[in-house]
Amino acid sequence: MNLRIEPLHSTLNLNSRLFLSALAGVDDGVATTRPNGNTNHMAFIACHLLDARHYLAEYTGRATEKPFKEVLEGAKGIEDISEFPTLIEIRSEWKQIAEILSEHLSRLDDETLTKDSSQRFPIEDPTLLGGITFLLEHESHHIGQLAFLRRYFALPSLDWF
Repeated sequence: MNLRIEPLHSTLNLNSRLFLSALAGVDDGVATTRPNGNTNHMAFIACHLLDARHYLAEYTGRATEKPFKEVLEGAKGIEDISEFPTLIEIRSEWKQIAEILSEHLSRLDDETLTKDSSQRFPIEDPTLLGGITFLLEHESHHIGQLAFLRRYFALPSLDWF
């Protein structure tokens, strides 16, 4: 594995586990309950993360078929989605893209990682590697939101291991 991607690959794999931990023991009722009208619920955040994982795959050159396209496509916010996939479906799709991305990122070489990014992100590094860094930070941010919502609904903290 390329040494430049190794720490990000570790973060990807950690986030893969933490996402599943954040949804462990959550039922669909809790997952679709908003704490208030100004916040998203867990199912929306989970779908957003799943969509972002597929974007990361595409961004790094690994085309995938986004799940739940018919439900999520064109949605700008939670109000634009009338019915969410179940957590069982979300977890299943997450496990698939986690495996695909883990293998794909582990094969990226220096030439690929140092290419100019096709997308600008709020990070100083304008390369593909910088974009990957930002997108994994984005994941971590939303996994933190899921962890917070777990505690809001009186569920145990994330299992880190």
